[in-house]
Amino acid sequence: MKFKTAPMTTQNHIPNGYKQTEIGIIPEDWEVKRLGEVGKPLIGLTYKPEDVQKYGKLVLRSSNIGNNKLEYNDNVYVNLKISPDLILKNDDLLICVRNGSKKLIGKVALIDEKAAGNTFGAFMSVFRSRFNKYIFYLFQFITIKRQIDNNLGATINQITNKDLNNFLIPLPPLPEQQAIARVLSGMDALIEQLNKLIQKKTALKKGAMQQLLTGQKRLPGFTGEWVKKKLGGIVRITKGELITKSITSKGNIPV
Repeated sequence: MKFKTAPMTTQNHIPNGYKQTEIGIIPEDWEVKRLGEVGKPLIGLTYKPEDVQKYGKLVLRSSNIGNNKLEYNDNVYVNLKISPDLILKNDDLLICVRNGSKKLIGKVALIDEKAAGNTFGAFMSVFRSRFNKYIFYLFQFITIKRQIDNNLGATINQITNKDLNNFLIPLPPLPEQQAIARVLSGMDALIEQLNKLIQKKTALKKGAMQQLLTGQKRLPGFTGEWVKKKLGGIVRITKGELITKSITSKGNIPV
């Protein structure tokens, strides 16, 4: 696939077809919008420990997002009456907005058909708009990451709905948004396929190690008895040299 690349820019030059904005140089037919102008963020469900049940409505939390995908290894269920606004819909954007770990703030996942119909916890927000398949990738890019860093509380790792509403984004025409999302989604799918292949090959290697390194399986052309040896009997083991602070500032030997 070929892409059209913007001309190189200098500090004082804006190429034809582009314009300077508060978030950088973008194509002339793109707009700069605040998230609150194109959608609506919602804070998740507040519940008590005694509301947690073995079965009921799944409450998606930070632990249900991994590598910008939904995961179901650490699930919590509640049996409560839940506002219709807090019932997840297909293509909702689930965002971690409060967490003990600063690096987790802003991690996102798109709600799919499997997750739709469930709800989400109070340390999460859901952003609803018709542009979410495109905005999903902006949350993974410096455009929004920088704004998250600039709005984190001094003592609490969180961003508020007010913060989200004020985040600035570049917004291409809808057909271009959809095309961008398709290209990036296709790359995600390819990466996932490659990761599955790596996992399969890794498992095959572990199995081969188990068989070959214990003699359960012999390579063609090799026969005879294996012997048991102590490591010190077949190799020379040398202890490392003590490097003191006084000698680390001179010399040309890397350690």
